[in-house]
Parts: sequence; structure tokens; C-alpha cells
Amino acid sequence: MSKTVYVLGAGFSKEANAPAQEELVKHIFEIHKNDCYAFEDGKVESFRKFLIETMSIPEELHDKVPLEDLFTPLDRCLSDNLSFRNLNIDEIKQVRGLIYYLIGKTLQHLLLNSKKEYIDIFARDLVKESSFRQNHKYKSHDSVSVLSTNWDILLDNSIKQVIDHDFANKAVVDYCCYISSYWPDDKTVKPGLEMLGLGGFNVKLLKLHGSLNWLQCPQCLRLYVDFFNKIAIDQYVNPVNCRHCDKHFGKQDSHKLASNLIMPTFLKDFSNPQYKIVWQNAGIELAEADKVVFIGYSLPQADFEMRQLLSRMIRTDAKIEVVDFGAEDNQRVVDTKNRYKVFFGTRKPEFFMQGAKRYIMERF
Repeated sequence: MSKTVYVLGAGFSKEANAPAQEELVKHIFEIHKNDCYAFEDGKVESFRKFLIETMSIPEELHDKVPLEDLFTPLDRCLSDNLSFRNLNIDEIKQVRGLIYYLIGKTLQHLLLNSKKEYIDIFARDLVKESSFRQNHKYKSHDSVSVLSTNWDILLDNSIKQVIDHDFANKAVVDYCCYISSYWPDDKTVKPGLEMLGLGGFNVKLLKLHGSLNWLQCPQCLRLYVDFFNKIAIDQYVNPVNCRHCDKHFGKQDSHKLASNLIMPTFLKDFSNPQYKIVWQNAGIELAEADKVVFIGYSLPQADFEMRQLLSRMIRTDAKIEVVDFGAEDNQRVVDTKNRYKVFFGTRKPEFFMQGAKRYIMERF
């Protein structure tokens, strides 16, 4: 049986109205201008003050600031216990949390009315292919998995909807790490291995940079998951404690659940045990793949963790397909193609440049 692994970048969700990463700061200010109630009072003003007073960036350039230029110096200072210009350590943490919150709320706002029919189609096919694994046939049937660098939960929710409708209590979205349900009474959220043991099946979706529906306990490191809700954003307004640590140690502020998204920075920290498990499983998925399909992922030079994983774990005989969008003479498209051609060499990637939506509508 052949196996296909899909690697999703921001371009996968773009036709569903998800923004490119480099557009996020611009969208923060646009949303605030059009709807002053979209963010908590004073949050955008505090961010603008940081850009002006700490980063020395004039207001007319605020919507052009790369997130890497914000998170990289902040993260370096935190890792080395250094102050940053006019900010002490605690203030750096506050500013980082502020930007974190603004990004999450921006994604939430932009994806409220997403046009994701093609994502629903993709999800149905993933569930169909994965369903052959039920009744303890998972050792002989393993034909598909997805690796995603996106935080959004468009695909997660589409898969969950198909499961709830067609395979209730027989399947789970499997993030390939150990998870717990955010809601104590929700029995539909459980680790993939548990569902396989029960005779059901798992749909493998490995979120390499985290997810907006994840929260983690800083004490026991449990990863809590909730579908259809972006709990990574809600925790800034309504913080919630880890129910297990509260039970064992008593209710304490040190048990407050926190988002663990990997932010845009050149100093990405994957030391978190949950991420180590996800990345290890991602490597296994790639090693088993007969075909790897990249959808909306530009293979940027700066994403060296991902590049080393792909270089180490994709077989030399694997077929490579690249799905992107743009005219053949567009410089961005030319650069992306060249990166893939050089990176995969004799494997000679095949290119489909009509976008994720058309690719899925034609192939599934």
C-alpha cells in the first residue's frame, strides 16, 4: 500500500481567508481601525506604543513590520535573562503575550466567515482513507497523514465534523502526541493510540507549530484540546486551571493553562516534550511516505528546522508534488520553484500552480 503525506503551509488556508504570516501585523491595525471593539481595550494602543518607544519604528511603517523582527530579539533576551532596551524581563514577557494575543484575535476575526468548502472536501477524503484502519487493521492500512505548520483549526474542525457525522465514537483527530479533553465530560477527544486499541481509527494531523485549540499546563505539561473553539486566545481573557493539578496539589496560579504556539522567530524552541513527540512522529510519517505533497508551503530558507526534517526523513525515491498559486513569471513563484528544485534535486518535483482549492477540487 502506498502512502501520501501532505505538508501544509499558510497557502493551504489562504483561499479560505486565512492571512499570510507577513500580513498579520497589517491586519491587526486594519481590524482595529474598522472595529474598535475587536480587541480588548488598550491592547492595540499598547502594541503601537511598543513599536514606537521600544522598537523606534515610525507609525507609517507599523503595518510592514515582520513578526520575526519582533519575536526574535524578545525571545533571545528571555532565553539569556537580559533586558531589552527600556523593558525588563517581566515587561518583555508582557509584550510577548500582548503580541501573542493580538495575533490570535486577528486570526479569529478573519476566519469567522471563511469559505472552506475545499477544506471540507479534503477532510472527507482524509477520513475515508483513514477509516480502513478500523477494526484493528491499522498495521496493514496507513495510507495518509497531514503535517501542518498552520495554527488555524479549519482543517481540524472539518475532520472532526466528518467524524462526528459518519463515525461517531469510532474515530479521532490524532495530533500524534498525548492529549486530554478541555472539557471533562467530552469523551470524543482522546489519544489516537487509545482509539486504535478500541478498534476505531485515527486521522493523523500533526501540528508542527501548535494549534489555536490547544492549551498546556505548565506543571504537568498535559495538552488540552477543544474543537471548534480557539481556546489559545480565550485564556488571555478567561484563564483556566489544569483540573488534574488542582486535584493533586490544590488550586494555584501555577496551574493556569497557557498557549504553547511556536511563534514566528528565528529562535524557535522545540524543547517542549509534546512538540518533541509531534516532530518525532512527523519524521516517521515522512520516512514512510511514497509521495509527499506540499500545499501552500514555500520552503523558506529561514525555516531551517523544517528543512532539516525534510532533508533527513524523506526517501530518495519519494515522489514530490508542490501546490502553490501564481503566474509562472511571478518572481515569488520562480523563487519557490527554484528552492524546491535545488532541495530535492534528482527527485524532480512536479508543480501545480493553480492553488490549493483547485488542486483539491480536481483531485478529490
